[in-house]
Amino acid sequence: MVYTKCRFTEEQIEKANNTNIMDYVINQGLDFKKVGMNSYHIKGYGGLYVNPSENKWNCFSQGKGGGPIQFIMFMEDKTWVEAVKQLLDISPESVHKSIFKDNQMEEDKGKFILPQKNDTYKHIFAYLIQTRKIDKDIVYELIKEKKLYEDKNRNCVFVGYDNEGNPKYANKRSTNTSIAYKGEVLNSNKAFPFLFGKGDNEVFVFESPIDAMSHATIYKKKGIDWHKQYRLSLGGLSEKGLDNFLKQNNDVNSIVLCLDNDEAGCNAKEKFLNKYKGKYNVGVYKIVNKDINQELKSMLDNISYSESIEDGLEEELEI
Repeated sequence: MVYTKCRFTEEQIEKANNTNIMDYVINQGLDFKKVGMNSYHIKGYGGLYVNPSENKWNCFSQGKGGGPIQFIMFMEDKTWVEAVKQLLDISPESVHKSIFKDNQMEEDKGKFILPQKNDTYKHIFAYLIQTRKIDKDIVYELIKEKKLYEDKNRNCVFVGYDNEGNPKYANKRSTNTSIAYKGEVLNSNKAFPFLFGKGDNEVFVFESPIDAMSHATIYKKKGIDWHKQYRLSLGGLSEKGLDNFLKQNNDVNSIVLCLDNDEAGCNAKEKFLNKYKGKYNVGVYKIVNKDINQELKSMLDNISYSESIEDGLEEELEI
């Protein structure tokens, strides 16, 4: 989608302002609690509250508030133009059908069903390998482990499993670069997030599966075996998946936070440091760009990088 000279029509601005703020909160994995008839407290941000019936928010500690556009500006430190663009560049399905329901429970209300597989992998190959610059061997291996596939809508689907090998969680990301859609499959259980690798006593923690795969690519490019570290995606900024992982892996005593370099990510780092310090060695993976994927792309800027998708590969993979 192109926005000529960053000028928006009244219809576009109205569309952006009609985006449900709580949908953003849920998709980002933020912790929230209902504290009144029409009020939700967003944990970890001081006095930040959202009124879903009016689609408004207020941060009383900073004296700020407004609608969806101002919420994106506040949470991600973006300009008005950047915030409007972000709100317009989401799935039309997300615009017209809110995923937020008042009085929603944390517990699963229905059956978790993985999206139907596509009969090809070519769209996720192009997106992950060519656009995101993730190493093809990492992509192929995660597909073979059934932790990654392409659905009928050409989305990347990243799957999390319980200890018995049953799928319990799935995170989706559009392969269409003009639609920045990402979200979770209905009834996903965040206690079983996207996870790969096998470490000894250390886990690397990310906001998204793509950041986790980008970090593995950085290690591989540096000649480090990327299989020998746990990499866990929170699916946003909720610590539920990390808590369950630590409970199930008693040998882990070190946590490395690889969260985004924005206001939400920095606030989460501080919250996690305070929560886990003492019991665990907690470190922060320092980055200069917005996220780990941008770090990977920056690293590759100065070296020749050309990955071609091999003809006939899909025949070697079980679809």
